[in-house]
Amino acid sequence: MNLLQAAIIGIYALATSAALVFLKLGSSQGSPIQIVDGKINFNLSFYIISGIVLYGLSFIVYIYLISRYDLGYIIPLVTALVYVLVFIASFVIFKESFGVFKIIAISMIIFGAVLLNINK
Repeated sequence: MNLLQAAIIGIYALATSAALVFLKLGSSQGSPIQIVDGKINFNLSFYIISGIVLYGLSFIVYIYLISRYDLGYIIPLVTALVYVLVFIASFVIFKESFGVFKIIAISMIIFGAVLLNINK
């Protein structure tokens, strides 16, 4: 994997993880979509709109990635990266606590991502 490929994979993982964080922040202000008196009301905050835009960007990068790489390689790799980034964001931004088993599980995900890149 060259530097450009790694950067594109990183952009996908960061955009997807950031989208999740922004959507979580936006949803803490109340549901972005509500049905009131039979009408759909949208409460789109800066965080919700940012999350949607970032998901759009990550989707475009995702399409590029799956068109260039074997699905059996790229999907587990980027999913692992997103899991790890969301885990870190959950701890740092949302102050979520994690037990030993979750930390072991994240470590296994990282180990699996490393194994995917051996002889690739």
